[in-house]
This record gives sequence, C-alpha cells and structure tokens, in this order.
Amino acid sequence: MSTVHGLQEMSLSAASRTSFIEDSPSRMSKGYSFMEKRQNCRVIVDEADVTPDDVVDYDYITMEDTYTHAAFESKRAKSDVRLSKSKSKSMIDTGMKVYATTISLDDIYIDHTLNTEEGFVPDEAALERAPSAFYLPKYYPVMSYLPEMFIVLKETETRFIFELPSFSYEKGTQEATQIEEENEYYQYITVGKGRNRKMVVEETQTKQCVTQTRHTMATMPQKKNAFVFASLWDMHDTYARLAQIKPKEEPDEMIMYQSAAPNLLRKKRKKNSEISARRGKTFEEIASTKEFLDAVLLTERVLAAFEYSDAQKTFRGLVRMNPLSLDLVYIYSMKPLWTFDCEDTANRPVTGISFNPKNENIIAVAYGKFGFAECFDGLVCIWCTKNPIKPERIYQFADPVTSVAFSEKNPNWLACGFANGDVLILDVTSYAIKTIAKSKRETNPCFEPIWVTNWRATDKDNEYVMTACQDGRINRFTSTKTHDFICTPMMRVATVEGKMKGLETAKICLKVDVPITRYPAALCMKWHSSVEHIYLVGTDEGCIHKCSTHYLNQHMDVFRAHAGPVYGMEFSPFMNTLMVSCGADNAIRLWLEGMDDVIMTLTCPAAVYGIAFCPINATVLISVSGNILSIWDLRRKTHMPCAEYTFPNNVILTYIQFSTSGDNVFVGDTTGKIHTFHLEDTPIPPFYQLKMLDEAIKKALCTRPQLLKQLSKLEKFRGKHGK
Repeated sequence: MSTVHGLQEMSLSAASRTSFIEDSPSRMSKGYSFMEKRQNCRVIVDEADVTPDDVVDYDYITMEDTYTHAAFESKRAKSDVRLSKSKSKSMIDTGMKVYATTISLDDIYIDHTLNTEEGFVPDEAALERAPSAFYLPKYYPVMSYLPEMFIVLKETETRFIFELPSFSYEKGTQEATQIEEENEYYQYITVGKGRNRKMVVEETQTKQCVTQTRHTMATMPQKKNAFVFASLWDMHDTYARLAQIKPKEEPDEMIMYQSAAPNLLRKKRKKNSEISARRGKTFEEIASTKEFLDAVLLTERVLAAFEYSDAQKTFRGLVRMNPLSLDLVYIYSMKPLWTFDCEDTANRPVTGISFNPKNENIIAVAYGKFGFAECFDGLVCIWCTKNPIKPERIYQFADPVTSVAFSEKNPNWLACGFANGDVLILDVTSYAIKTIAKSKRETNPCFEPIWVTNWRATDKDNEYVMTACQDGRINRFTSTKTHDFICTPMMRVATVEGKMKGLETAKICLKVDVPITRYPAALCMKWHSSVEHIYLVGTDEGCIHKCSTHYLNQHMDVFRAHAGPVYGMEFSPFMNTLMVSCGADNAIRLWLEGMDDVIMTLTCPAAVYGIAFCPINATVLISVSGNILSIWDLRRKTHMPCAEYTFPNNVILTYIQFSTSGDNVFVGDTTGKIHTFHLEDTPIPPFYQLKMLDEAIKKALCTRPQLLKQLSKLEKFRGKHGK
C-alpha cells in the first residue's frame, strides 16, 4: 500500500510498473512547470522513501519556465495525450483513479527554426584535455631536479658553550692570591663542608630545533641499444693512433728556476721507459708479470681439462657406480686418476701434504729428504687438481722442507718447517717468495728438523703455529703486529724410564750407563678431537705423551704404543675416543681413551709411515708400509687387509690422506710423485656408522672378556655423565 504526499500520488506494483496518480484532471490546467511538478512528487514503498534524485545538477545552469524549448513548451508542442483508465488492485479500497500516460514520439512536432541556445552564455576559459579511458593520468612531480647542482660548504662560527681555562701565576702576586681564593672556595663546595648545602635538582629540556632534510637526486641518463663491431684491424689501428699521441711534458725544475736565455738551456731527455713503452714490451718483460702468469695458469687449466676430462668427472663424483647393479662386488679397487709430477720435483721425497681449508682443489706439497744421509735443497709446490701437469706455484729454498700446513683463518698463508729448525709463513697468492713471518735465532732454540707444523686458533681472529721438533721440543710461534715471529716453548718430551702401561715389550739392555740424549724426537703430533687444550705427541722411542697447553714442560699421561718410533696418529671421525697409531714395528694399533690395553693390532709387511681413516665409512682404514698400499675393513677381517696394491721396488710410500669426499686418496712417495686414486667397489656406508664401528670393536674383543667388561663399564660411565 502506498501513501500520497503533496499534490500527486504514485503506486508501484509487483511488476515494477510506474503510474502517475492525480487527484483531479483540473490539476493540469494550473501553470506548474515540468520540474516543479517533479519536485512535488514522492514515492513511498513499504513506508520507505524511494523517490529518485533530481536529474538536474544545481552546479550548472537550471532550466526555468521562461526558456522556450521545443521539447518542454506545451503551447508549441502538439501532441495527443491519450489517457486510459487502469484500475489497480491496490486502489480498489481507496477509490482512487489511476491513469496511464503514453506519448507517441511520431506525433511530436519540433520547430527547428527556433534558437535553442538563446540565453546561454559560453565559458571562455580554456578547458583541460580529458584523459583517455585507457591510460592513467600523468602526475607531475612536486619539484624538478637540476641535472647539476653546485653546493658550497662553509665552516660556521665556533661557539664555546663552556670553558674552564687553567692559569698559573707567580706566588705572592695579586692574581695568584685571587686564584688561591677561588681554589679554596672550590674545595669548600666540593670536598669541604660546603657540599652539604641544600640543592634542588631540576630537569630542563633544550630548545627543540626542527630541521628539514634536503636530498638530491641525479637525473637518469638516456640509454639506447646500439650494435658495434670491432675487428682486430680496428683495434690495431686504434692502439697505433694512441701510441702516436705525445705525453704531456712536465716542467723541469731546473728550467723553472733559471735566469739564462732559453737557447742556452739543455733539452729535456726522454726517459727510457717512455721509449720502450712506445716500442712495445719484450717477452722477457711480459713473462714475469702477474697478469701474464695468471693468463697462462687459466689457459693450462683449460687445456688440462681436455686431457683429464674423464678423470676429473670421476674425481668430482659425477660418475658413480650403480649400487643396485647385479655385477657389484666388494673388492676395494683403487682406480688411478693422475700423478702430480714435474721436472722440478723428480726424485725429491715427499715429506708433507696439506689441503687448503677453503678450496680443496689447492694442495701444498713439501719436498725434502727422507734418509739422514740424503742431501737435497727445499722445495714447496702448490698443485691444483684442475691442472695435474704442472704446479701453479714453485718456491725453492736452500734447506730441505720437512712439513707444511695451511691456515684456517687465512687460507692463503702456508706455514713451512725446515730441517734446520726454521719456521716461516708464505703467502701463496704471490708467484715469488713472499714471507709473512719468519722465526729468528734470538727466540727459536731449535736446530733440528721440524717434523710437524700445524695451526691452532685462540679466538675468532688470532691464530698461532705449533711445531714438533727432532730434539723433543713443542714450540708455539706467534705473529705480532710488528711482523715478528716469536717462539714460546710449550713442552719438551723427556725419556720415559721404568715400566709403563700400554704395549708390553722386552726390557731394553743398555750398553752404556749414560744415554746419549735425554730427549726423544717428537715425530708426530695430533690435537685431541673433543678437548681443545689437549694434544698427543708420538716419539721415536715408541711412546705417546698426552700433553696440555695449560701445563708446560710436563705431560698428563704417557703409554707405550709401539716397539719402535711412532710415525703417525689419527682420531676416528665417527668416534672421538678411538685413535689409531702406526710405527716402525710393522704394526697398526687401535686405542680407546680410558683403556690402557690395545684394542686391535693390524700387521703390515714393513714399517708403516702413514695411516688414515675413511671419512665416509667408519670401519675402513688405509695405510702405506714400504711400497705396499693396504686397505683395511674392520667389520670384515683384521688378520689381513682386504686389498693390497704394490708399487715398484725402488719406491717407499711416505704419506697418505683421504680427500674430504672420502672417495679419493692421495699417496706420496720418495720419487717426488703424488698419486691420486679413486676408491671403488667398497660396501655402501650404513646409516648408523657409530653403531657399526662399536659392533666391529666388540667382535674383535670376543676372545678378551676382561676388556669387554672394562669397555661396558666405560660406556656406562660415559653415558651417565653425557660424554
């Protein structure tokens, strides 16, 4: 139901029909205009005002009754208005009349001769161009920036906020008397009774100064793509023209301060360097430059990659054997990849190898003497696995080099030990010998060969060098800010007398009462795998001393490991308490920390000079004894190696080490060669490496129940204390 307000009423049906409702036909005779009639109409549906808004915008000119327009002038427009009665169901009760209005556009007559713009005043102001519907409007920045801006900085006036000058006068003068009074008053208000005066503490705030920051922005240069081609002839002509340009002559100081006539002065001679620069450098001059050597180094690497392409893929682990293949057998084969050898290293025994901690492709090799009577000079070569043909750095020394070690904090520093007891640090980034630090005779007491050289870090930035010498000294070398290499004695191993724990050997019968030396040689040294301050030293009398950096000149423990000199020691990467040692008694022995007896003994055909644990398989070891390379697997058999590889009879293997990946092995010998092998056909490493190693040890101790009981107690103790 709709209610009627004003002069007219309207009702909306369910089908959305619109009808005009008038109280009487006499309303049309009144002089109401079209717009006034429309403003008096209100449409209410369900007690809600839904009257449409006015279509006339009041910001623009309004349509008044005085305007004569063909579409709205009732006197000139001739149209037939047909009214048809229509009754609405909703209006039956009220008795209202409903009329439907229909206007035929064909019957409307419009006079086109009339001026429809009469009374319209056009706007002369320039209108902005309307933006396109397909583009966003362009907003200009608030301010524009100059391509160049000159700024002049000047120093402002210095203002002293507070000043307390110091004066000194001769005693007895008027100024001195005044100063004494001021000093007494100052003492009174600070130290004397005047400090107890009443004081009020107030907080103040400085005046806030609002500043505006200014920023500058450089204009973006215009860029465009262009194609340019320069042939070798173009570059040759360009450099030829540049060579013809005369350099600017600098004024001669002798000519500037002269008073003679210009024709009497000597002519300035051109320097030889300028003449040679125009003529071009010779090969002798270019061959010694660092740029030329770097270019040759990269070229040699590229050429070597073609020859050793298959070996390089195997070394990187890109070619692997399928573990699910049916023809897979565990024979522990060693596939040769290449050999580091050149004319400079021929017949020079390998005494030490060190891998760079940051780049495993870089290997430092020390060449010295193996026998006591041999006479060789020293040589250090830096090899790269990308170029096995020729070393990338060669450093020659007068004395044999006995040990090398890369620094972990500074990977380009290489510590070298010599047969005369000297220790120095080389910078391997230089092609020539560049010494970072060198020991001095004033502080270094060693005159015997340095068998072990390694680095130890004190904190994140500092690092020092530890050495083991032939005379039993363990020294510490520290580099200072003044480039001095100071030696500090840490330990001197003494001869052990009497009965000791460890290996039981026959009592030595001394021919003389007084021994020649009381200090055995320290042939090998190894830091503890879990305790930072503990290190172990192996001597030539077959003993292993447990020492600490906290206790100088005395060991914490000692036990006999071999019946001859100890040549090497290694800790297991999977069990911190398991250590293996090798020596001149043709034996490899395994030791557990906390147990005095040997756990396992592996017998070799000759003296064992090197031993290494496999970093990916806990039970695999590899050793060198004489000219034989042996591979051991503790979980398979311990009475003999799983595989052996024999080298020529005139070769003695002196060094062995696994790569970090665990698939490659580096072996050094007395002929100056570093053999690189790829270990294949080995069992797949299990997931629980520590458990497998523990089972292999207990299996080897099945015939020694007292050691098994001692091992179980030790495991319970460590498990209780979390060790």
